[in-house]
Amino acid sequence: MTRKPQQRSIATRARLLAAARDLSQKHGLELVTADAIAKEAGVAKGTVFAHFGDMDGLLSHVLLDRLNALRATAAVDTGQAEHIADPVGLVTRRMMALVSVITDSPTILRLFLDNIGVTKPNCAEEFVATLDGLDADLADFLTVWQQSPTLQPRLRRDRQPAELVDGLIAFMIHGAILLKSHQLTDPKSLEARLRRHVEAFLISDG
Repeated sequence: MTRKPQQRSIATRARLLAAARDLSQKHGLELVTADAIAKEAGVAKGTVFAHFGDMDGLLSHVLLDRLNALRATAAVDTGQAEHIADPVGLVTRRMMALVSVITDSPTILRLFLDNIGVTKPNCAEEFVATLDGLDADLADFLTVWQQSPTLQPRLRRDRQPAELVDGLIAFMIHGAILLKSHQLTDPKSLEARLRRHVEAFLISDG
């Protein structure tokens, strides 16, 4: 029994995405081409464009996979948050993990900015959902930190966690641009800078 056209289309799309993921891991995203993906997936080159419109469309899904994988590994167990010895360091490391994903290549950073609506007028719904999830996870941790009587240093209480997340995102995007524009060349230097920003922005004076 042959599969329905829709089932074949879904299977082909999945095969193309798998090929793009494999090739980007082996050779780096900048060297991934439609020809190489088509060959790896065992389809005609035109099939790539039929499913994704262009390479940006396909590679945006590769980036989305990486963001979803980051969310799966970076989530903080809020039930264990009281035992975190260095909450500033935890937030900084989370920010650096996302910086690492979006600065993997110039193409990735451009696609990230495109898909969140910075450089193009429309946001991709899938990106909005994933990034909203990352933001919510961080806001949940900041809520626990803000309400905790024991976590040190104390988190400022004059702003809501969602507002604090907005500020952290601004620092992170600026840091990513500094890194890819070669104004900073060492990720460790960026991490140290981000930590200072996080401390200055989040820590209560009281």
